[in-house]
Amino acid sequence: MPLFSFNLTVEGADILSEDAVNAPDEAGCHNATLGGSNGVQTGEFDREDPDFAEAVGTAIRTVETAVPGALVVRIVRDARVAAQG
Repeated sequence: MPLFSFNLTVEGADILSEDAVNAPDEAGCHNATLGGSNGVQTGEFDREDPDFAEAVGTAIRTVETAVPGALVVRIVRDARVAAQG
């Protein structure tokens, strides 16, 4: 399966709070790194899925379900990986 790398920008709930930071991992999202800078919260993903839409869709559902109040507002695909497939 191809590997897709992308970033999600998340607003709403604080995804870096003590309660929220482990929630995506506990929900089965082991391929994400959550972080923040200058008030912008992001999740960096490397996912193997049949296609990009599936990779992004499952990542969004996991984050928004695992962290109540979280809302994904932006998706940025890693251009280096996108050029490979």
